[in-house]
Amino acid sequence: MVRFLLLNIVLFTLLLRADEGLSVEFVPAKKLVPLFAASGPEHRVSYAKHLTSGTFSGSMGGSLPAADVRAFGLLCQLSAGGSVHTTLRNAGAKFSVTNVDFVVDVTFDVPVSDATIVRTGWGHTSHHLADDAMSAGLTPNNYARDYYALYGVHALPFADTRVYAGVQYSYSFLINTRMDGQWMPHLGGEGTFLRVWSGAALYGAFDLKFRGELEYGSTQSFQVGLKAQSPLNRTLRLAYTFRTGLEERGQFYDRRETTHTIGLFFDL
Repeated sequence: MVRFLLLNIVLFTLLLRADEGLSVEFVPAKKLVPLFAASGPEHRVSYAKHLTSGTFSGSMGGSLPAADVRAFGLLCQLSAGGSVHTTLRNAGAKFSVTNVDFVVDVTFDVPVSDATIVRTGWGHTSHHLADDAMSAGLTPNNYARDYYALYGVHALPFADTRVYAGVQYSYSFLINTRMDGQWMPHLGGEGTFLRVWSGAALYGAFDLKFRGELEYGSTQSFQVGLKAQSPLNRTLRLAYTFRTGLEERGQFYDRRETTHTIGLFFDL
């Protein structure tokens, strides 16, 4: 992790020290890469109801551009993100909290053409069982993962379609015991079906993850809904999500589950 961060700091410093054509804009308004709509652990504010159980999922967080640096004919956008994700279960007079999962990352987005952006970055995530769940007799796992990421994001010339594909390499990975060196291929996309009114549209999205620690078993997510998106790539969504396969929550990492949810999502 230290070497990776030092490398990115060195590259960022070289850009800042470049004399010819240097331009630096701190806290730019527009994000180059919108959040991956159907992916579960994204940095957003969300609230979703599980349609087949008394369970709710929620998250709080965001990913904000810190700087746009232009040098040597290239643009690099540095962003930092963080979020917390939780699941609550209806327990009669109150709700019990099942899990609390944390995700933080730093990303570097570099457009290589009018339609394609390359993303690299570093992230950390740790997943925890809440006190309510342990009081109910569940046994916690010690789950933490540090990873490097490399993605390509490409805009297609129809229906506001965007696809992405990449991989996360977990150089430090703990699920009770060390299992460093795992890979997670990751791909997905999003497209617009129908413009409802100015700034709002019906859309569909999908997201697929293949988890190396479980012989590349998959987590498959499919989403349809209504979205209102600003020119700055901030989005409000009302959507139905179908998710099946391996759990995204680290405390239940080896379980398979199918869920149907409807929720409200603020992609900040």
